Amino acid sequence: MRTLSDECAWSKLVDLVSRRDYSQKEAADRLVREGFSRDCASRAVERGVASRVVNDARFAEYFVRAKVSVGWGPMRIERELSRRGVPIEDVPGWPDEFFGDEGPTQRARELIERKPVPRENAYPKLVRFLVSRGFSLSVAKDVVSERLARDGDT
Repeated sequence: MRTLSDECAWSKLVDLVSRRDYSQKEAADRLVREGFSRDCASRAVERGVASRVVNDARFAEYFVRAKVSVGWGPMRIERELSRRGVPIEDVPGWPDEFFGDEGPTQRARELIERKPVPRENAYPKLVRFLVSRGFSLSVAKDVVSERLARDGDT
């Protein structure tokens, strides 16, 4: 019975990974939600790691690049990777390789330029927007103040 369950879990894991990459923790949790025991899910994930079907470093690189491209800041990326079971220390080249030479202030400026200034409560709304994207509060406040002063909307 165990062998049959392991083969079904392996088949499900391969099917999941064929659509998108998963971290080890995500894959195991997903298999458990699909009805497999924790032990069975662990064995399937171990087999996936051994055969390079599941790879946390590959997952993290893809995840970070995708999130940077949609404007996420480093704090939010770190939090989400941690939630998915990948410590940020295990991501090769973090953060320099992913964010390049521009610092968080420049990325926040670029992101806020795409956002229209709200008619009411512009300052708190724009600061919340940047903080929700993973930028620090100090960077968000500075960038929003700069934008509103430039646009004359303070």
